[in-house]
Parts: sequence; C-alpha cells; structure tokens
Amino acid sequence: MSIDTDRLIEVAREELACLWRDLEDARGSAISGQWSIRCDNLVDRMKDLTLLVGPTPWDELPITILESGIYQRIHAAWGIDGPDVQPDMARVAEVRARLDAQLAAIRAGR
Repeated sequence: MSIDTDRLIEVAREELACLWRDLEDARGSAISGQWSIRCDNLVDRMKDLTLLVGPTPWDELPITILESGIYQRIHAAWGIDGPDVQPDMARVAEVRARLDAQLAAIRAGR
C-alpha cells in the first residue's frame, strides 16, 4: 500500500479546521463559558496537526475565536507568528456586522 501524502495533508488540514470549530463548541459548553479541560485537550491535538501542516487560515474559523484573540494567543504560545496567524480584524468586524444584521433581520421577521 502506498501512502498518498497530498491526501494525508488535506485530511489533516480538514481535521484541524474541525478541531477549531470543536474548540468553539467546547468553550460554549464550559462551566465558565470560556475554557475547560476539554478545550485544553483540543488545543493539544491542534498543536500536533498545526506543526505538521501549518496553521488553519483564519478566515476558515469561527468568528468568536478571532474576536476573542484565542487564535492569535494559541499560535503565539506555540511559537508560530507572522502574517498567516494575524487575522485582518477589519474584515472580522465586517463579518460580525453582517452576521448581526442577518440576525436582526431574522428577529424582525424579514
């Protein structure tokens, strides 16, 4: 059996993006609403994959992970810095405004 390394990298990147979403879910279900042991476990798994395949692009992440600075702080703790892990906060704010407007429209019945 031969190993398709390109496919392996693709799968690892997909899993890493899913782990970021799982982290957001774990934060939401934490007793404090911020962090839990489950969050720590997810971050440990994310680190291993990130060091293998590189950081997940910030525009593929839950917006709250970016707004809270978690994405940036986690990468800094891992010693990963640079433009790849510095979200464009103006674009993040635009996405937040769009999401808030959509939610307001839904609530207003539009």
